[in-house]
Amino acid sequence: MHRAGGPPRHRAPSQRSRAVTARARHASARGEGFGRFAAVTILSLVPGAGLLAAGRRRVGAVILAVVVVTLAAAAAFAVTGDATGRALRLAVRPSDLLVLAVAVGALAIAWCLTIVATALTVKPEQPSTVQTVLAAVLVVALCVAVIAPTSVGIRYSLIQRDLVTSLFADGNGTPVAGAASPDSEKKDPWASTPRVNMLLLGSDAGADRTGVRTDSMMVASIDTKTGDTVLFSLPRSLQKAPFPTKDPLHTVWPDGFNCGDVCLLNAVWNQAEQHRDLFAGDPNPGLTATRDVIAEILGIPIDYYTIIDLKGFQSLVDAMGGVDVNVPRDIPIGGGKVDGTNRERPITGWIRKGQRHLNGYEALWFSRSRSGADDYDRMRRQRCMVSSLLDQTNPVQLLKKYPKLAKVAKNNMSTDVPQQDLEAWVDLVQRIQGGSVRSLPFTNQVISTVNPDFAAIRAMVKEAITAPPPPSPTPSATATGTSTPSATATTGTGQAKPDLTKAQDFSAVC
Repeated sequence: MHRAGGPPRHRAPSQRSRAVTARARHASARGEGFGRFAAVTILSLVPGAGLLAAGRRRVGAVILAVVVVTLAAAAAFAVTGDATGRALRLAVRPSDLLVLAVAVGALAIAWCLTIVATALTVKPEQPSTVQTVLAAVLVVALCVAVIAPTSVGIRYSLIQRDLVTSLFADGNGTPVAGAASPDSEKKDPWASTPRVNMLLLGSDAGADRTGVRTDSMMVASIDTKTGDTVLFSLPRSLQKAPFPTKDPLHTVWPDGFNCGDVCLLNAVWNQAEQHRDLFAGDPNPGLTATRDVIAEILGIPIDYYTIIDLKGFQSLVDAMGGVDVNVPRDIPIGGGKVDGTNRERPITGWIRKGQRHLNGYEALWFSRSRSGADDYDRMRRQRCMVSSLLDQTNPVQLLKKYPKLAKVAKNNMSTDVPQQDLEAWVDLVQRIQGGSVRSLPFTNQVISTVNPDFAAIRAMVKEAITAPPPPSPTPSATATGTSTPSATATTGTGQAKPDLTKAQDFSAVC
């Protein structure tokens, strides 16, 4: 209505009418801004950057600053000091590994939330059905792109934590009274421990065998200052092994394990199991007796042990992707006598002579085949296999296969290295990698296995661990084929002949 005699009054349009008019005017703009939505949301893969572009500058700037500071700290960690050592020490702390897994999970969730927040901030006002679906797919895909790699980190952290807590002994104190142990309170935990001796046993326990036999026996004697290591290999056929007076079997065999070719070194384990009553309270008399006897033979204390069974060795090689080995002759797969009989097992295949890439099954038979060979040939092949595995270890490949390797270690290995000493062992392993590795196998070319001279064996061991390792050959010496005089002799043909009573470079075994 208009007032009489006056001009018509114009009312301001209502908010609703303005909205209706705007929608009518821009009906064709439905779903506009989807391109910007997609670009800004993808930008949120850099935490905070998407929020900055979306106009939420304060929150975006804070998140981006936190990311930059974190990355700078990580870069500094990687390039300063002993980054590898710090990472390895972290890998042996179960509590820190759990914290790391939780932290990585929380990071992934927070990162995903910033993606969702960015998407909600810049979403189109009136998206079409197709755009709504595409937006959801984009957000989910970006979150998956963030969560997938972080889930791998969480998985590896938890696998490593499980391995550490399962494989390594927990609790306080050393595994054996008087064993050399590090002092974690000192800057150099090994400063007061000049040498550590680790017993390495390969067990041939299996469904087709009675009891446990130590198929391979080595002792790694490590100079804790330099990392220089000497490996002593003992033949399984060694007779008259002496039991020290502290070992319960000394009362049964006071003059040594002497009953002919039945009482071999690799039968000590089962001998102890048959006299469990003498090992009161000992959960593993076989290991105790084997440890005591080998310490007595070599004249050095055995501080720690590590055992791997044959199934574990095969799985380990397979998990590493196989191993390249120079096969010296055709090696039979199978063969040998059935335990306790003269019946021969059939030969089911061959590992042919030459440079070969072996899988776990083939590597196992390369190391333990007896047909057409003696124990000393087997010892040489076993040392060759260890050397080849060490030389071909690829950290990147091992990391890719780590879950499988960890499972193999957990299920097929045992050791008495205490969990609380693992950080000190990280330091020692790094020193070993920078030191020399030499080998002194006690074959029939060095000793008599039927009537062994244990005093001579101990003298050779003492010389090997006290004498400094020979210097690396000079280029001219390498070219002419000469070597260190103290470790070699010269044959009539002018070729260098190694002195087998002295430790030799382990890499030369193959």
